[in-house]
Amino acid sequence: MIDWDSVIFFVSVSLPEQLLMASFAWLLLGKLEKVRLLNVFGVGVVAAVLFYIVKSLASSSFYSVLPQFVIFTVLICIAYRLNFIETIIGSLVTLVVFGVAQGTIINTMFVIVGLTGQDFDENLYVVVASAMVYLMVMFLMCYVFYKAKINIHYLRQKTKDKLYISRIRFLILQLAFGYLNLFIIYTLFFNNINVSETTINKVLIILCLAFNILFTVVLVKSVFKMGDVIKREEELKRKYDGREIIQNINYICSLIDSKEYEEVKRFLESMKKDVDDKIVSDKNSTNRTER
Repeated sequence: MIDWDSVIFFVSVSLPEQLLMASFAWLLLGKLEKVRLLNVFGVGVVAAVLFYIVKSLASSSFYSVLPQFVIFTVLICIAYRLNFIETIIGSLVTLVVFGVAQGTIINTMFVIVGLTGQDFDENLYVVVASAMVYLMVMFLMCYVFYKAKINIHYLRQKTKDKLYISRIRFLILQLAFGYLNLFIIYTLFFNNINVSETTINKVLIILCLAFNILFTVVLVKSVFKMGDVIKREEELKRKYDGREIIQNINYICSLIDSKEYEEVKRFLESMKKDVDDKIVSDKNSTNRTER
């Protein structure tokens, strides 16, 4: 016997959500020209099927959080041909953005309309109606990212600068904390939706949702801002390197004018040694990162 409620939920809620998540990650990471749309569609469909299976097996939505992250992360890594940093940050930003949108929209609707968690569990039409609002918001967000060409393409860089790596690690930690924090708060609201029966509780819930939205906006903005910071640092480094090269050339010219050829030779050998040492250092850093 076919469970038509499950079929309707999968087709109208789960599948569109995963397709939008796959599209958002595709746009966010700036992969429009490098990854085919067919790959995006494949990620969405496979993620929807696997996540639906996980939710069916899990006794609570809480236990499906980690599997969802792992499934989505592995799929975009393979289908979009991402490096490690792109994979983790792309996945976390996508889950945080979609998580805060879903939790805020659904919980706000419950507070305003006066529905309960039981209504949501037992009435498929309530689920689909809530999901439609959420999916429309996320579709508009994807469209804005596409038209405005908003992305974090700086993650493609393979720089092994220690400051860059430490910032990326801190950013990943922030995103992971934000995702878990949002999930816990929204789950508590959803499972105890009757706390909104009084006016003061409704105000507190709305304030909490507003603060979480603000926190998420600041968190996601920091992801994009890091690209600007890295770009400025690279420009300053290029200017510094350029000045250093000019100073070295002027010094060599002065030595030649003074006919101090032995000093020129020693200076050039010193420069060559510095370059060789830097190349070896970069190779060692690359090997440690790859491990």
